[in-house]
Amino acid sequence: MNLYQNCFINIDDTDISFLEEAARDKSISGKGPSVERYEMALQQFFDSPYAICCSNGTAGIHMIMMLENIREGDEVLIPPTAPIMSVLPVIASGATPVFIDTCSKGFHLSLEDIDRKRSPRTKLLINVPMWGYANNIIEVSEYCNLHGIKVLEDNSHCHGTLLEGRLMGTTGDYAVFSTHERKLVTTGEGGFLLVKDRNDYEKLLEIRSFGEVAKTGEQFRNIKGAYGYYFGMNFKLSAINAALGISQLAKLKHKISKRTDNTKHLVGGIHALDMNIRELAARPGSVSNYYSVVFLASPEMKRKIELRLLGNNIISDPLRYRYCPLYEMPLFEKYARPCPQAEVLIRSVFTLPVHEGLSEKDMDHFIAIIQSLKHD
Repeated sequence: MNLYQNCFINIDDTDISFLEEAARDKSISGKGPSVERYEMALQQFFDSPYAICCSNGTAGIHMIMMLENIREGDEVLIPPTAPIMSVLPVIASGATPVFIDTCSKGFHLSLEDIDRKRSPRTKLLINVPMWGYANNIIEVSEYCNLHGIKVLEDNSHCHGTLLEGRLMGTTGDYAVFSTHERKLVTTGEGGFLLVKDRNDYEKLLEIRSFGEVAKTGEQFRNIKGAYGYYFGMNFKLSAINAALGISQLAKLKHKISKRTDNTKHLVGGIHALDMNIRELAARPGSVSNYYSVVFLASPEMKRKIELRLLGNNIISDPLRYRYCPLYEMPLFEKYARPCPQAEVLIRSVFTLPVHEGLSEKDMDHFIAIIQSLKHD
């Protein structure tokens, strides 16, 4: 029996043709020509000054930690509603994650809690909207700019999500996106960064490739060797993966359109059940990409729904990942800070898939499963 989940790997003939073209290039490494073509496509799609692809989204966050020289003694603000992949690079850098609260009815960050918990050691805030729903990144960025805190948008769920007419990823100082197979733009494994400043861009190129000198100024032309002037690791994405990213990016708007249609049908049907289950409220002026559709219910109802769905081979992401505040995981317990609204939110959300591989008939099936709880 098919497991209904928020993953649909739709590799078609167009994708295959891009992969074949890349395989015939003279180089298929992280310096192959498809990499530059992919980065140009990302730059144009997001209207971003610079785009840099990398081996995965977590590596992209790690690259920003290195760029900002974040180390032991520094602090990074992050919501406890984020996936573990968002906070691991903070730990790897030696810095301290400081968990900041959200709204109990959405993934908007609490400016009041940011104000309480920031300190002179705060170097960075990582914003992590979930399941494709935009949050209050504009207000958060304005606050952080006033207080000298850099902002990294971790938009791994938000490819193509709009906020006030702009694509998510174009507000903060930096943005990172994952292109794992579950994402709306997939390269199997991979990720990319959006960057505004040329100096940051050049330094990230060096960080991505063993510290290989990327700057072109006169003072950089006569150094000994191509490497060793800066510190870097190997965070490159292969040209084969990059070629897939080009074709996937071209299909993003179609994917969002299909997911939006599925969501309208599903949400309308579930709201009509009159079971006190509501879709997560969208940020005013935003348009979700519907990575998944998110619903709010009482904790008791949420649990019943998730188990009934699972019994019918339909899995909610919070159940799949045993979703909990990050500071309740053993690795991060010592960093626990009170985030009561985030805890309420996590206990109340469940998700359903609405990807382009599903039909209205599938949506009706989901609705009928939830409706069956009315007769218990």
